[in-house]
This record gives sequence, structure tokens and C-alpha cells, in this order.
Amino acid sequence: MRRPLTLAVFVWWLVMLALLVRKHAAPTGTDVALLPSAAASSRDEWFGIYQGERKVGYARRAVVATGEGYDVRDDSTLALALLGVPQRVTTSLAAETDAQFGLRAFHFALVSPAATFTASGTSDGHRLEVRYGTGDRQDTLAIPLAEPIHLATTFRPRIAAARPAPGTRFTHAVFSPLTLRSEPVTTVVEGRETVDGVETLRVTEEEQGVRSQVWLTDDGRAVREEAMLGLILRAEPRDAALGGLDGAAPLDVATIARIPLHGTIASPRTVAALTLRVSGPAAGSVPDDPPRQRMRAGVLRIEREPSPVPGSVSPRGDDPYRKPSPFIESDDPGIVARARAIVGDEPDAVRRAERLLHWVATSMTKEPSATVPSAREVLRVLRGDCNEHAVLLTALARAAGNPARMVASAVYLDGAFLYHAWSELWLGRWVSADAVFEQMPADATHVKLLEGGPERHLGLAGLVGGLAFATPEAGA
Repeated sequence: MRRPLTLAVFVWWLVMLALLVRKHAAPTGTDVALLPSAAASSRDEWFGIYQGERKVGYARRAVVATGEGYDVRDDSTLALALLGVPQRVTTSLAAETDAQFGLRAFHFALVSPAATFTASGTSDGHRLEVRYGTGDRQDTLAIPLAEPIHLATTFRPRIAAARPAPGTRFTHAVFSPLTLRSEPVTTVVEGRETVDGVETLRVTEEEQGVRSQVWLTDDGRAVREEAMLGLILRAEPRDAALGGLDGAAPLDVATIARIPLHGTIASPRTVAALTLRVSGPAAGSVPDDPPRQRMRAGVLRIEREPSPVPGSVSPRGDDPYRKPSPFIESDDPGIVARARAIVGDEPDAVRRAERLLHWVATSMTKEPSATVPSAREVLRVLRGDCNEHAVLLTALARAAGNPARMVASAVYLDGAFLYHAWSELWLGRWVSADAVFEQMPADATHVKLLEGGPERHLGLAGLVGGLAFATPEAGA
């Protein structure tokens, strides 16, 4: 049986998002921009990254005052194991800001054994122009700005200097170079605590259902951070932060995140209907998405939709799911040419979808790929995990005239539910299509969790460790 490259790579993606992104649509609080400016000074902070007591990486954050603002650096290195394959992944972010830490320009790079992803951009305060991609293959994106945008950590000195009372809530907009989006983050003041002999302000930073705890000194330096998956950042001297990683066992993400199942599912790739009891603090986040997926009072019912019938598809008109989007470059000349070569002159949408699914499933080499999945780059290398399969199928389908979207999800394999990705194609109705398993529709052990491309997958972070499934036969 073919094993999807799901859990390790998907959780790696969430780890990187959780370390780099602070974004959450949360209840209204005080705008941090209204706080008095803190007396910012140049700083150079180093951190060891731990999972429990085991070191798995290090990070550096530096701020240097300039004549008109600040230069900001935020770098990290993680030693991971993706399905047993060690992979060293590094990120680097260099940014220029104004005196209020409003973003002016940035350059971001993510380097892994698979590829190097870069994103760079400039802002005039009203519009952020971004170039992103892998290697020399770059795309552009223009992001309108309703307000100045900031990096995740630059507001911390201002919050700490205000010495706010417990319960105070702040909001501000921040930008993520991984998701190419700017959205609100909420910081909630929890109180004052002593950590390693240092008096600190403990705050919670909320992001799409994920809460990170941060302990700040009065000048805004982080003493300790606790993120998802048990990851801990500890402030350390430079030499201590850099040391102890080469000989350490890499972080095996496959062992720290999966959705447990109480019970068993026989022959999962042929399951047409499935009922699961859902529990855990994130149970309310599993969507009700009829007719395939219905969620009621903690009981999830999935029924594999009927196979689409050729000749039965009605068009959707001017459809946004036919248009390119970040990482799904369906207008790229290479994507367009490949889609035309696969479908030929086939006028029927269902038969086009079948050809595209088969081509992706049989043309790609399945292997772990710790990088940002871009359809254009995936077409060039034709290798990757579930993310790469889904992003390429979605882009090819759009280029061929079939509306398509990505789904972030979970699928049953080897006794548990693993995080996964697949596509949905419009064939008179939305039909699930999994290019890893070459299924259309996908079997009923595919649990949909959210819709959207890679830039939306931080939404899964709030679910990791917060879900458990049980079959009805397993009992309470």
C-alpha cells in the first residue's frame, strides 16, 4: 500500500508557521500603536529551541537602530526528521522598518535539502509589493494595506514598557513572509512572574486558535517562549544557543502530532461511509460540510460522494477557483502548457479531471519535501509530499478550466489519523480528489478540516493535539 507523505511534512509546515507567524482574528483590544513608543535600543538575542528537554534548534533576533528606523533580523534553524529522513531547515528574515516599526522592506529565505524559497517586498504604507518563489522562478503579489504592518516581535518592547495590568488585551496587525498575509494578532497580559531569577511579564499571543506563552523583561526581551507541539524557546548566550545541536537527535514530528483513534478501521482506502465520535478541545473546529461531511453534537459522519458522471457538469461562470492564487500559479506558462498536453482537446470536465489526477499521481515521486509548496516549482521537480501533489493538481485543474481548491485535512493510516492535503474539483458539485492515493472521490476516512492553499494552513495549528476520534464500536 502506498504511504502518503502526510504527517511529518504537514506538521513541519505548522511548526514553521507557529514560529514565524502571529495572526489571529480575536476579540477587539487596545491597538498597540496607541501605546507610547518604548525607548528601543539595539539588541541581539539568542535562543535555544527545545522539545521538552531535547534541543532541536536555535534562533536569533536582532534589532539595530538606524537613522530613520530599525533593521530587524529573525533567524532560526531546526533539526527535523521527516519520515525518518534527517533534514536541517533554516529560515532568515531581514527587514527595514520606520521609527514606529512599520514595515518598509523585507527579505525572507527558507532553505531545506529540497529547495530554497524566498520572498521579498517593499511597502509605501498603502501597498505591499512582494516577489516570491523558488530559485530564479519568482511571482509577484500586491497586497493593499488598510494600516501599517509590523513583524511579530517588534511590538513586545512597547507592551512590556507600558507595564499593563493583568487581563489587558492588545491587538495589532503583523505580516508573515511564509503566508504572504497580514492579519491581526491579540496579546493578552496574564501577570508578572519570576523566571530563572528574572522578573518578567507573562503574556499570551493568540493566533488562529493557537496560544503561545511569552515571558518578557521590562525592555521587551523574551526570556522564554512556549509554542505549539511542546516547543520551548529559552534565552541563552550565543555560544550556548549554537551548541549542542549537531549531536542531538532530530525532532521526529511523526511522533509528536497525530489524531488518535480509539477503535479500528478495516481496509480504509475502500471505506464509503464512516461515523466517528469527536472529542478534545478542538472538536468544535471540525466543520460541518454537507453533503459529504456532517458534524452534529460531537458525531462526525462522512459519506463518500458518488463518482462524477461525464457530461453532467454545469459551468460556474466567473469563478475565483479558476484564477491563480499564492502558490497555485495556474497562469504560469509551464502549468498552462502541461495542462493542455494532459487534457488535449477533451471537452468534458469529468474526463479532464480524471486525466489530470492520473497524471499527477503517476508522474510525481513521493518523498518528504520540507519547503513551501509552489505549483510552478513542483511541476519542475515532480517530487514531494501530499502538499505538493495537491497544489499541483489544483493548479493544473484551474489551468484546464476546471474550478479547483485545496483542502487541509486528516486521513486514516496505520492506526491513527494523520494530517494531509488533497484537492476538491468542481464537477457539477465539489468532488474530493486525492492525487497521493489517486482517488476521485476520496475514501470516507478523509476528514476535511479547512479550505485554502498553503498560506491558510496555519488554521490547522490550533487543532494539533486537540482532537481525538473513536469509532462507535469502540465504546465510550
